[in-house]
Amino acid sequence: MSNMAATAAPVVKRTFKQALASESGVKWVYLIPLLVFLSVFMLYPTFYCLVMSFCDYVLKSPPEFCGLENYRDLLQDTDFWQALGRTAYVLVICISVELILGMVFALLLNRNFVGQNIVRGLCFLPLLISPLAMSLMWNYMLHVQFGVVNEFTDWLGLGRFEWFSSKEYALYTIMFISIWQWTPFSIFILLAGLRGMPKDQFEAASVDGARPFFIFRKLTLPMLKPLIIIIILLRTMWLIRIFDPLYGTTRGGMETEILDWMVYRISFVFFDIGRGSAMAMFSLYMTIIVCAIMYRQLIKAMDANA
Repeated sequence: MSNMAATAAPVVKRTFKQALASESGVKWVYLIPLLVFLSVFMLYPTFYCLVMSFCDYVLKSPPEFCGLENYRDLLQDTDFWQALGRTAYVLVICISVELILGMVFALLLNRNFVGQNIVRGLCFLPLLISPLAMSLMWNYMLHVQFGVVNEFTDWLGLGRFEWFSSKEYALYTIMFISIWQWTPFSIFILLAGLRGMPKDQFEAASVDGARPFFIFRKLTLPMLKPLIIIIILLRTMWLIRIFDPLYGTTRGGMETEILDWMVYRISFVFFDIGRGSAMAMFSLYMTIIVCAIMYRQLIKAMDANA
């Protein structure tokens, strides 16, 4: 026993500086700032919002626990269901149009032509504009009295349109603004996918006499499916939280109020923090469900292309 004790390796105590210099220590050095940032700016606000969603809390009075009362009120609120339906409508229209336009322009930009780099750079410009600045710019350009667009339509003899002050046009104008800004995102994601495709299969299909539409449907679309799902996933998350185009134009008027603006109005205009938190959490639940479904589809698409 004494010999075994003598041959046992001594336990070496590392200093704090040596522990940080080790491989595992370096990982924590890089992770801790990120964890602190996520805890302060994401986890704590989300947990606080979840707690407040179960409370009756108007800003002038302290919060009181009310259970599921806020969620029951939401289910009986016709304005809430209208805002939710309007949000779903905006999601479907914007994502569909952006994908179609993105695919068309990506196919065109995938060709070699003179000045292709200049054209690609110009297509990227809308993404460089701040969403709020972009909405204010379109609000000025589409103004019913002195907007340049109405000046042009009036010159053509079509008259002037109340783009933001008419229930007939307001929501579609806001969707147009969002589509105009975010279509380049779809263009360059799909263009990157087209540029990275293997050419052997397309050349073999062309030699066999396959038509361009058949090649697009059987080869191009299946290969681009993971990227299409990623675009749908990201745009769904962003469109559920669309706020800047409304703030810079209608402020939720003319039947353009969607779910995120209703959360803002209830929470920061009427200061009903409990009810606004319940709406925000409902929006979060809906986003998680949609993203989970799209993530499963993404995994299947990636496995099919493997």
